[in-house]
Amino acid sequence: MPARRPPEPDRRETLSSSLGEFHGWSSRVSAKDGADDPPPLSRLRGERRTVRRTASNQDVQGFVAAREQHWHKLLQELIRIPSTFKCEQAMVARVAAHLESLGVGIRRFPHYSHQLKDQPAAQPPFSAAPGRYSLSARIPGSGGGRSLILSTHMDVVPEGNEAEWTHPPFSGHIDEPAGVIYGRGATDDKAGVVAALALLEIICHLPLRLRGDVICQFVLEDEITGNGTLLCLKDGPRADAAFIIDGTRLNRAINQHAGNVEFGIVLKGKPASVGVSHVGVNAAEMLARLVLHIRDAVFALNAERSELWKQFPSPFQISLQEIESVGRQLTVPDLARARFYMTFPPPFTLASMRELVTESAAKFCAAYGLEGLVRFDWDGFAVEPIMAECPSLEAVLQECATGAGLGSINIGPSTGTSDMRHFVAAGIPCLLYGPGDGGNPHRMDEFYKLADLSKVILLYTAVIQRWCGTAV
Repeated sequence: MPARRPPEPDRRETLSSSLGEFHGWSSRVSAKDGADDPPPLSRLRGERRTVRRTASNQDVQGFVAAREQHWHKLLQELIRIPSTFKCEQAMVARVAAHLESLGVGIRRFPHYSHQLKDQPAAQPPFSAAPGRYSLSARIPGSGGGRSLILSTHMDVVPEGNEAEWTHPPFSGHIDEPAGVIYGRGATDDKAGVVAALALLEIICHLPLRLRGDVICQFVLEDEITGNGTLLCLKDGPRADAAFIIDGTRLNRAINQHAGNVEFGIVLKGKPASVGVSHVGVNAAEMLARLVLHIRDAVFALNAERSELWKQFPSPFQISLQEIESVGRQLTVPDLARARFYMTFPPPFTLASMRELVTESAAKFCAAYGLEGLVRFDWDGFAVEPIMAECPSLEAVLQECATGAGLGSINIGPSTGTSDMRHFVAAGIPCLLYGPGDGGNPHRMDEFYKLADLSKVILLYTAVIQRWCGTAV
């Protein structure tokens, strides 16, 4: 773990709240800092004057309007930086540079595989690739208010077959008439990263004078293990509540998740010549039949799903990820393997779903004479269903959404998974909300509607003020 840095001085009271100071930033920034980045706060130290009040709503709206196009360009730049598992170093460096340009102190949390393996809550796979860090930035409040974490993730899932994209997956192509930006991570979750960076900019530079601390996390491995958030909470600052800016449109928030488990099956057959295959046991064919048998057993649970989960047609899911076998020349294959992901809502647990699957497989094996020839490998990602109890946080979000003219937010469960489990385990109330309207996450032609970026920034600005409290 890197040495703890001394707390940053609270510079917000020494900065001018005049929006005029921000015009012309792009002409004062070198190319290496990134187009249109604001100058570090150190450059403004000669412009000190006491701020007598926190920014008004009109100040915030004017600031967001003035900076909106800059944030669109920043989102485009971040989309153009591929950040799949083990290849996130350039993205981390760019986000860290932006935080430094804001004058915000950064803590880096290295993803050391040997240390993560010793953490009970850490999930495989563990990478030994160097230079991989999750980041945290904290802006201290004046005291007497509630603290808040805003969590986003810098990693993305692989782009898949580039030929199937309408625009190259890391182009950040903007369709101006439609107001849409395309690219891997556009909505999941680089729009969330930009929203968090924009909120830090507002707090520092407008400024917002808050009573409670605001902590922004920019994590790795949300898409694969969740270990980035685990590291930030284990060794970094905690808070009274948290929002994860990931996974929802502006009319939807998530307060609970289904469980998820990855597992494997190995089936041993009996070799024979393909000319007399009936005297052998074809492992490939038998595993294919077993896969469908287990799938039917899992999907049958949807008929009895609980009332809350009836909003989803099939919250019980099992997805075959890969299946393979190799037969020697002119010989029936005698070994086959498969890997799965399985999703399940409460009241089912990891233990009960494992029992259901293994019992289903045992019945199949008994029917086909395969006793002792099937092995389960419960060696992958595994998380229980989780629910965050956060009525006060939900009330603040609803109140601010109504005030912003967004109407009531539907707060409920999701069949996906997220890092919410780490906040719940730490006793921190948590909701997923934002970054707004988009589409095709984990699919080709992922996109984000740029108009929602300023909306989510303005809403979170109100949420921060309401939750943390404003200083006089």
